[in-house]
Amino acid sequence: MLFTKGRLQIIPDSPDVVVYGSPREARSAVITGRVVYATRTPRAVTSLVVRFRSKHEELFNPAMSVACQAELTAIVVKDGRVCAPSSVQAYDEASGQQEWRFALSVPGNVSETVFTPSAFVAYELMGELRTSGLMPWMPFGRAMCTTPLTVKRVPAEDSLWAALAAEPLDVAASWRSRLELSATAASRIVNDAQTYHVTGVVRPLAKGVRLLRAAFELRETIDGPFDADSARGHAAARCSHELCLSAPSPNSMQMRTAFAPTVAPELPGMAIDQEIQVAGALHVPRAYGQIQYDIAIGPIRVSHEVVFIAQVAEESGEVHSVRLSTGVYVLPCTGPPAVDLPRYENSAKDVLLASTEKLSSTEQLASAEQMTSTELAHLWAHRANDNTPPPEYCAVANT
Repeated sequence: MLFTKGRLQIIPDSPDVVVYGSPREARSAVITGRVVYATRTPRAVTSLVVRFRSKHEELFNPAMSVACQAELTAIVVKDGRVCAPSSVQAYDEASGQQEWRFALSVPGNVSETVFTPSAFVAYELMGELRTSGLMPWMPFGRAMCTTPLTVKRVPAEDSLWAALAAEPLDVAASWRSRLELSATAASRIVNDAQTYHVTGVVRPLAKGVRLLRAAFELRETIDGPFDADSARGHAAARCSHELCLSAPSPNSMQMRTAFAPTVAPELPGMAIDQEIQVAGALHVPRAYGQIQYDIAIGPIRVSHEVVFIAQVAEESGEVHSVRLSTGVYVLPCTGPPAVDLPRYENSAKDVLLASTEKLSSTEQLASAEQMTSTELAHLWAHRANDNTPPPEYCAVANT
């Protein structure tokens, strides 16, 4: 019992440190949380320190750690006294725990967390506690623990970055005066672990071109301090969904035309003799795995672009891959998760849920032609005796 050092644990209020704005304009972020020390008997704590530091390289991880932030320290207990603004809760004999509250300020120009095959930027909280005793320098008089912490950056409200990211995506380009590609989306912001809806249009400018394949890709480019043996830049296609014209997938992409498409059994694909609209849904994976957040300034820089690809064939049989790309921003979602509601392009998913057993006005109009005059009179008399109160409208004063 005398030589037990107990168990130390750091519990931050949030596993993420969110910084608002670019590194040049962002304010400091505050990390708050609890330090829990569990022992069988009460122990006199003489020192307790919480540190925010860069994560060290792992033994079996080939990626190198890029330490871009000096170690920050918050002194919770010094010489047996709690230092402001920290607070302490007395030892609870039922749970055998003692708690301290801490707060630690992180500068706004801190580099964001990122993981690449060759390098990474990661952070952790480390707690170190010392207790009083006959031999405080011995191992049983000292307890340590660590917990990972991620740093994320989002645009500040009413900033230029926020305005550029929130603007609708609308780009178009022509190819050899024979074909025009365009892509539209509600915003340039792509949130991880969510679905990004984008629509592409293939518009003919000349005859004799056939569409073989259409696809959307979310491409990621990473630039940073890599090893001499590895490439300076790393580009990879992320969460790509491909449209197969022979058997289109209704869950990922859909194709629409104003008229029946011209399909010749002896020729591959379809003739581009009218506008062909392709609606796609990119299912973006969770960050820090297959994809990273956008980073404009830092030792490791990450950027993304959406690519609309149309593989076409000319009359001569020559096949071309036409690409239309534009930049997007992969950012963390700081608000509640968005609900993926049915869209107009996915009319098969548009299901109307009835909230009452009464016939709707649409159903009444559809069945009115089959009713006799007596049945119609009985129906309207039933609705006239309904006790549902009329709607109320708020009066608006004219100014």
